[in-house]
Order: sequence, then structure tokens, then C-alpha cells
Amino acid sequence: MQFLKRFFVEKSKTHASLLLKIVVLAVVYHLAARLGLKMAYVQINTSPVWPPTGIALAALLVFGIKLWPGVSLGVLLGSLLTGAPLNLALGMALGNTLEALAGAYLLKHFFNFHNAIDRIQDVVGLAIVSLFATTISATIGTTTLVLIGLVGPDNLGAIWLTWWIGDLLGVLVVTPALLVWATPTSFRPTNRLRIEGGTFLALLALMTWYVFSDRASASIYHQALIYLIFPFIIWAALRLGQRGATTAVILVSSIAIWGTVQGAGPFSLHSKNDSLFLLQTFSAVVSLTALILAAATTERRKATEALRQRADELATLNESSRTFLDNPDIPTIYHTICQLAVTRLGLDATWIETDGLGSSGVHLAAAHGVPIEAIPKLKSTWDHNYPMDDFQQNRVKTIDELPQSTPRSTLTHQSYASIPLVLSGKPIGVLKLLSKDKLFFTQDRQLLIQSFANLAAVVIQNSWLFEEVRKSNRQLHALSQRMIQAQEQERLHLSRELHDESGQLLAALMVQLGLLEREAKQEEPVSKRISELKDTISELQDNLHQLAVDLRPASLDHLGLVTALEQYVNEFSQQYDIQVEFEAVGLQKERLPNDVETALFRIVQESLTNVILHAQATHVDVVISKRSGHVAATIEDNGVGFMPTAPTYEEHLGLFGMRERVEMLGGRFTIESSPGKGTTVNVEVPSNA
Repeated sequence: MQFLKRFFVEKSKTHASLLLKIVVLAVVYHLAARLGLKMAYVQINTSPVWPPTGIALAALLVFGIKLWPGVSLGVLLGSLLTGAPLNLALGMALGNTLEALAGAYLLKHFFNFHNAIDRIQDVVGLAIVSLFATTISATIGTTTLVLIGLVGPDNLGAIWLTWWIGDLLGVLVVTPALLVWATPTSFRPTNRLRIEGGTFLALLALMTWYVFSDRASASIYHQALIYLIFPFIIWAALRLGQRGATTAVILVSSIAIWGTVQGAGPFSLHSKNDSLFLLQTFSAVVSLTALILAAATTERRKATEALRQRADELATLNESSRTFLDNPDIPTIYHTICQLAVTRLGLDATWIETDGLGSSGVHLAAAHGVPIEAIPKLKSTWDHNYPMDDFQQNRVKTIDELPQSTPRSTLTHQSYASIPLVLSGKPIGVLKLLSKDKLFFTQDRQLLIQSFANLAAVVIQNSWLFEEVRKSNRQLHALSQRMIQAQEQERLHLSRELHDESGQLLAALMVQLGLLEREAKQEEPVSKRISELKDTISELQDNLHQLAVDLRPASLDHLGLVTALEQYVNEFSQQYDIQVEFEAVGLQKERLPNDVETALFRIVQESLTNVILHAQATHVDVVISKRSGHVAATIEDNGVGFMPTAPTYEEHLGLFGMRERVEMLGGRFTIESSPGKGTTVNVEVPSNA
């Protein structure tokens, strides 16, 4: 119910506003028509000076063609109040209304007309359309005069031409001034330029008054002074832009019309209607000259500003790239991106969101210009109808596009943009931007921000790669050291085994052989020595066998992975008194490639070694299975666990070595663990690797 009530209230306000504009246009049109009819000399309803046409066209261009009833009402009001018959009033209303509608439609749809008239294209379009549209009113108006018998056929041509010239000059003189002053402009004159402009416009007024205030009998030299007006017009167009040019044209036309009506000036040599006809031709030339020069100057200034802006943008991107290169650290890069967006792009607040680098949810990477704790509220305000993880699309929004329920008074910022950070078609984050200027995110600024975002995405990706390379270098360096240490430790182990165990047994064997040789003639001692020798040789064989198994179990080569793991798991369980359950699924009747079997055996071996060294576990499950062309191994313990994201994780070379083995086979290696919840090692490699 509240929604319907608010809807009807807004609709009634809109209709009331439209009705008020129509009434105001009708009144202004009527007053301007009365002024124009005071200069009608050929026929009381036909004036060579007709400002209402310019007012009507400007109103439809500024407020839209929905104001056309104001034109019709103004014509009817002006005609009936000045004593025109109803049929003539209706004909004139039809002609003037169609004239304004046709002019506005043609300018907008065929010339992409700018109300600021800041392009030569706009001036040319206004001139062409005015030549055509004004013929509608002149033709319908004079035809109506003939049909009702107020004008004879003999005067038809003169009246039509007078009517057409009056409407044409209304469009070329009045319309530009109204449009230019009704349109906001980025041109901000300095105080010095304002003083200069006021001085020159005053001199222009004095010059025009002097030229058009003298009697027609003045010398030809005085009449030639009319050409001195053009330097002032040119100066106004070049120095003051559209507003200065149109003001100068209105000023010259007003003084010239006043003087000519008073019978003074260089155009008052014939009848008043002919004099005004000549004057309007002069005014058309002055207006078109001023408008074209002002438009050309504006286009040149805009081109210069665009070139300067592009240079600033390139400087911004260049400075940003240098700053990025000086900060290879990823968190610093994120912060630098946000800081440069505020300081160099002119924004008020910005932050970066990522997808958590592989984890679920959205991660706030950095922010600048806004407190971290305020960002959730900003996101709920500006991103209320967007998915939180959608980093695919550029979005720009102003405060006017927010829901009606959003309290505007509490919002500091007026516009918002969301720019994805995309690299090689893959989104890696999103740049959120806020500005206190509602019109900040123009097309040019969006292009600059997009270029900045593309550069930021490349820098972020490069930082990731640099960090990966640096991490890999550390791991490779540590791995090389461990390999050397492992090699030396293995040599030391072999040396001690051979020296302490096998060496001592061999020495004892030599002693026993010596004693046997000395006691060769005694039968009973010889038998005893032989028995001792057998025991020594048996122990020596066991030691050498265990040494060989530690280096590489023969069962792995001869009997396969499953048998080798069963033997190893049993020996491990007995040696360390840990319950280890082993299960093989789908591997009992076939062998795997040698590299795959070796890798899986070493991974299980290393995992169980880690259980002894770190896990403090009492139970371990080992499962090997084959499915869909892949072999999977899972080693799960109930130990103390650890944090895989901890800094020491990347330095755990045992895990690093396992990962390297798996990746060399084109497989996948993952670890799941948390403090107090044990550790699970998951491995999956192609069975035909």
C-alpha cells in the first residue's frame, strides 16, 4: 500500500511539473509573440522579427518534445488576444508547433545535436534544419492567410519570405543563446578574462549603438563602420566561447533591431519591413560567424585538453608501473594499487577483493581512503543485488540508482565502480572504487581505470610468479643441501654398518678360522668352532639383507608394490609398536609401471617416517586403490597434526620431496591437517605414467 501511495504521489508530482513547464512556455511564447508583432509592417500577423520560434525550439531541445502543447497554447493565446480570428489562430498554432517539433526531431535524430553547440557539426545542423523547419510555419501560416481571405495572391510571396526570415532568425539568434546558457559547461573563465570580456562587450555595445543610432542620411563612411562589429564578434567567439559569442550576437541584434525600427542605422534606407529584412540577413551572418568560430575554438580546446589528459594518463600509468616494480611483495602491491587509485586517479576510496587465492569466500586484500571496518556496510549498500563472488563484469552506479529505501543523507560517496582484475581471461580479483562526484566515472575515466586495472592484474600475477620462483629457489636450495646431507648420512650409515656389524662379524670369522686351523686335529673343538662360524655367517647375512632392504627392498622389484608394502608395514608396526592397517583395492593381480610403484612405496615410507618423527600417533591407515586409470594412496594418522599454511610447511622437505615425485608423474598431491586432528596424505597418479 505504501508503495502504491508513493508511486501515485511521484506520478502526480511529475505531471504537475510538466503542466507548470507547459504553462510557463505558453506565457513566455505569448510575451515574445507580442514583441515580434510590434514590428509587423507588411501584414499585422507577419513579422520579420519573430523570437518565439527560437524560444519554442530551445524549450523542446532542453526539456523534450513533450512540451509541445506549450507552443500551441502560446500561439493560440497570442493570436486570440491580439484580435486574430480563430481559424487563423488554429492555422498558426499548427504551423508553429510542427515547426518546433520537426526542428527538435531532426536535430536530435539526424545530427546528434549537442545543446552546448560545441561542435561545428552542431552549427551546420542547426543552420540546415532551421532552413527546412521554418518553411513549415511560413507555408502553413501564409496558406491560412490566403484561405481566410486576409491576404491576396499578389502579396503571398513577400509575406511568405518575411514570415520565413523572421522564424529563421529566431532560430539562428535566440535558440543558440538559450541553449548555450541552459547547458552546463566545463569552461571556467578566470577573473581576468571576465573583466576583459565585460570591457569588450561594453565596447561592442557602444560601437553597435553608434553604428545603428545615426540617421540614414549619414555618409557612406559611417555606414562602413558596420564592418567594425565583426572583429568584436570574432574576439568574443575566440576568447569567451559559446556563451560569449551568443551574448555578443544577442547584444548586436537587439541594438540593431532597436535602431532600425527607429529609422536609424545603415539598413533604414527602405521601408521598415525591407530594412528589418536586411537587418535579419546581417544578423544571420553575424550569428553563424560567431557560432562557427566558437565551436571551432571549443573543439580545439577539447582536443588540447584530451591530448593533455592522455599525456597525464600515460604519466599516471608509467608512474604506477615504476611504483609497482619497486614493490615485489604481494601485500605491498595490493596496498600500492589502492593508494595510487586514490592519489593519481582522483578517487576518494578504493579496496581490492580476491577470491581467497583458492579458498572459499571473498578476501579483502587491501583498502585506501576508507576504514576497513566500514567496507562491509559499503558493500551492502552498493553491491546489495550482486553476487559476492562475481568478478566477471564492469559495473558503474550512481547514488540515483540505489533503492528508494537507501538513506541518501548517510552516504558520503555519490558514485561507485567495480572493475575486475582479469589476466588471460581469468579473474584474479576485483577493484572497488568510490567517488564523491556523482559524474566522476565518465567514459574516458573508465578507460583509464580499466587500463590501470589491467596493469595492476599483470603486476599481481607477476608478483605471484616471482614469489613462486623465490619459494621454489629456497626449496631447491634446501633440497640440494638435504640431498648432500642425506648422501653423507647414508654413507656414514653404511660405513658404520659395515664397520660395526658386518666388519666385526668378519673379524670374528677370521679369528674363528684361525682357531679352527690351529685345532684342526681335535675333532670336538672343530665341530664347536664350525657351529659358531655358521651362527656368525647367519647374522652377517641378516645384517646385509636388512641393509639391502633399507636401500631398496627386492620384493618391490620381484613381487610388486602390494607385497612390498605389506612386508614394510608389518616390519614398521612391529619395530615401532604402532598399529598400522594396510589395504589394497584393485591391485592384487597386476603390476604397475616401475616408476609408479617406486614413487608410491617411497611416499608411504616417507609418510610413516614422518609419523614417527612428528605425529606422535598410535594408529595409521594405509590404503592403495586403483580406479579409472589412476592409482590413489591415502595415509591417515591420528597424531597431533599441524597447519599446512604455516611458514614451516614449505620448508618441510620430506613433504616437498613427496610432492615432487607425484608432480613428475603428472599426479596430484594434497595434505589435509589441523592441530589435534591428525594428518591425511592423499596421492593420485596415472596408472600408466
